[in-house]
Amino acid sequence: MPTENDFNALDNLTCSTEVHLQILTPTQAIRLRSKLIGVDSGRSIILAHGNDKAWAAATPFIRERQSVIMRVVNSDEQDANILAFRSSIQKVITVVGRWLIIDYPKALQTVALRQHSRIPINVTASLICTTNNAVVSHGDLRDISIKGGAFVGEQIEGFELDSQYKLQVSLDEQNDTVDTLVTLKNQQEAEGQADQVQYGLILEANHEEAEVMVQKVILHHLLQNPKN
Repeated sequence: MPTENDFNALDNLTCSTEVHLQILTPTQAIRLRSKLIGVDSGRSIILAHGNDKAWAAATPFIRERQSVIMRVVNSDEQDANILAFRSSIQKVITVVGRWLIIDYPKALQTVALRQHSRIPINVTASLICTTNNAVVSHGDLRDISIKGGAFVGEQIEGFELDSQYKLQVSLDEQNDTVDTLVTLKNQQEAEGQADQVQYGLILEANHEEAEVMVQKVILHHLLQNPKN
């Protein structure tokens, strides 16, 4: 359950904070990027109406009472937090400016990006050899933190502990990916999955790069697995 602090974090988001918006339709996932204009606590959230190709294609679905999912990263605190909620478009304003008015949420989902906190996820990923760029294991990233995570996939032939690979995570159907260097620290059988192996890994990127990568991966996971 969300706490009062979670809603306070939403109310105190900085103007121009980047917002990830997903338009819910029966046949497709429409994902847009916007900027926060302001929050009227308990009443509404004001977002900038974009003008790029993605927004133009989404025009038929940008209408009053349209269901949406909003995701935003609050990086103003020591530990960044991802805030997410399901809502609907209250009003579309195009006279004075181009804004979307979103209903204030009744429920809120939060994920804290603490340095050592493992966050359960399930996103498609691959491990790639750093010397010949060949994929050595297809699978899924099952949890992640600023420090590392767990990858479940095909067994790597000739695997050795402390070997380094490139972890490539798929972010959407347009083949957008995020890559980072990782070191594999352990290997064990994946629970309940025949012919699958779980590899524990650490991220070799610096803290800022790792945080950006983890934010992207978790946002993608939340967009793929929205909660009511």
